[in-house]
Amino acid sequence: MAALPATSLDLARPISWPPSQYWENGDWWSSFALRVGNPAQVVRVLLSTAGQATWVVSDQSCTPDELNTCEKDSGGLFKSNVSQTWKELGFYSLGLETNLGPSDNATFGLETVGLDYSNATGGPLLSNQVVAALSGSQYSLGVFGLGRQPTDLNNFTNPRPSFLTTLYSQGYIPSLSWSYTAGARYRNKGVFGSLTLGGYDTARLLPNNVSFDLAPDISRDLVVGLQGVISSESNGSQHLLLPSPHLTFIDSTIPYLYMPLEACILFEQALGLKWNESEQLYIVDEELHRDLLMRKPTFTFELGNSLTGGPTVDIILPYSSFDLSFKPTYDSEPVRYFPLQRAANKSQLTLGRSFLQEAYLITDYERGNFSVSQCTFEEPMTQNILPILPSGSQETVPQPTNSQQQASSSEGRHGRGFHFAIAVIVGSVLGLLFLLCISYGLYLRCFRRRKNRASGPELSECSSAKVPQMFTNNDDSPKALQSTSSFQSDIEGSKNGGIVIQEIDTNDWSFTREIPDSGRTELPENCKVFELPQSVSPEPIHRRPESLVTLQPSPSRKRRWGLHFSTDGLFSTGSVIKCWMGLTELHAPPKEAATGAETSSKVFRSGNSYLNRSLPPTPISESPMRLSYHIWTKVAERRNEKQHGYPSPLMAPDDRYKHRQGFF
Repeated sequence: MAALPATSLDLARPISWPPSQYWENGDWWSSFALRVGNPAQVVRVLLSTAGQATWVVSDQSCTPDELNTCEKDSGGLFKSNVSQTWKELGFYSLGLETNLGPSDNATFGLETVGLDYSNATGGPLLSNQVVAALSGSQYSLGVFGLGRQPTDLNNFTNPRPSFLTTLYSQGYIPSLSWSYTAGARYRNKGVFGSLTLGGYDTARLLPNNVSFDLAPDISRDLVVGLQGVISSESNGSQHLLLPSPHLTFIDSTIPYLYMPLEACILFEQALGLKWNESEQLYIVDEELHRDLLMRKPTFTFELGNSLTGGPTVDIILPYSSFDLSFKPTYDSEPVRYFPLQRAANKSQLTLGRSFLQEAYLITDYERGNFSVSQCTFEEPMTQNILPILPSGSQETVPQPTNSQQQASSSEGRHGRGFHFAIAVIVGSVLGLLFLLCISYGLYLRCFRRRKNRASGPELSECSSAKVPQMFTNNDDSPKALQSTSSFQSDIEGSKNGGIVIQEIDTNDWSFTREIPDSGRTELPENCKVFELPQSVSPEPIHRRPESLVTLQPSPSRKRRWGLHFSTDGLFSTGSVIKCWMGLTELHAPPKEAATGAETSSKVFRSGNSYLNRSLPPTPISESPMRLSYHIWTKVAERRNEKQHGYPSPLMAPDDRYKHRQGFF
């Protein structure tokens, strides 16, 4: 949190004063650490939105018997006789909370004061600050004043500026402003308080558009119009707790809510509270405490800039905000109480520190206004500090809104000119990257379009597709093909000769339709169709004579099958090998080549009735030295018929007899 003075050309950054990580006064209030004197003495203090001086508990306030306990409960003791920079001014009245009762006295002096624990991690260290050393006071813990008003101990003859005013005048903070919330021990796992000098933390509040004007009385300036207070319980019942609106002062110096007597009576009736005259408090016993925990009451405070009308903001507090305790003495047990006090007059109406557990207060002295917002406790707890700019800037009153995205780290001691140059550089780099991305995208688009054009012919016109020369005919007017009805419906959608192309998704369950072998396909009228010639005279393939075999016929049979085969498993399109039924021997063919007239593309059928079926087409390729299955079947049948008189041993006896008699 270290900060350095800023020059006139720089805009200072806000100072976020971290909490001390301690809970004070019965483990309830979040405190902040100070360094006082030289050598520095660390003390812990609470914050006062009404005061302007620094109060510390003196070692003179504790007896020797209870010194250790007193020092712990007081957040540390200040020993003025040890400090080398202490300049005593005299014994004066504290002059604070005089409207609530008699004011205590303390020893005042000028001292060096710094924020946080040490010089290495702490904030600014200011000299000649007004410090009051408390001894025998009602304040068991020190207080740090956030006010702007000066401290005058000699009837305005020599006023001393406050710590906040000195920070601003020396350029440590951007404006004369601060923001604060007291923290909530009961929230999450314990949420400490938050204080920002010269700015505010957007992560700790829910923004609203209600602005409050500072009252003209500088000792009582944070005044709001309290227009209503309502309690709501878990069973749905509600109670009106404020009969009429009142102007109320916000002051974190004390923990109490000072309300009119009639309002206190309504609180008693709604919650079952009982006033303790001896302690001057609403003491809460264990039975009432358990009952309130079960009922879970919440309290809604409606605040406005005036007593009636105008925009208002609701601050909602749970019962846990008022479940407080105190120690009558240093060695006594804590006692529960409800922090409600009966106000004797209108000047005592106050919303104290317990109210600021759920409220976030932002004060801008330069513009003369402040705001009150509902605190937020969303986890994880983050921090987003924004500055409150000086009144001479174009910024208006700093009202937190949801659209504020400015980071606090971008503001501070480097100044506006520095950050403007950084913004120009960053903007230029981002603009260049954007142009590069656009150029790369255009390049990819053009490259893909060229690639698609080069990958194949356009399919918009049938005539644009080239037909291989081997499928052409000398006839210039090719015959049109007629399609079957199932396939024709897919092509009739073509327009102006274009082919209708429909893509099917990979997950489509569409069935596949095949065109029959004998089917004809009709194309659009302006498409050229080339018909295959009726007969193609292939060139003969010369083979070695020894690679061909001839099946010699039996003289008793004349029926035959024409078949092309060779011992190397390849067809011979130029030679014909005839397979005669009744094969007895295999002979090599004559050396002269077979003529083309003997070429046949048909397979003759057998005349026998049990073979009266379509034979499968001969495979294009057979493995070496393997004849077709049906040929060997016929050879076996003829051999069996020659030996036994019937072709198949599986033939029925009657069929065998008929076959012998010549019926087949």
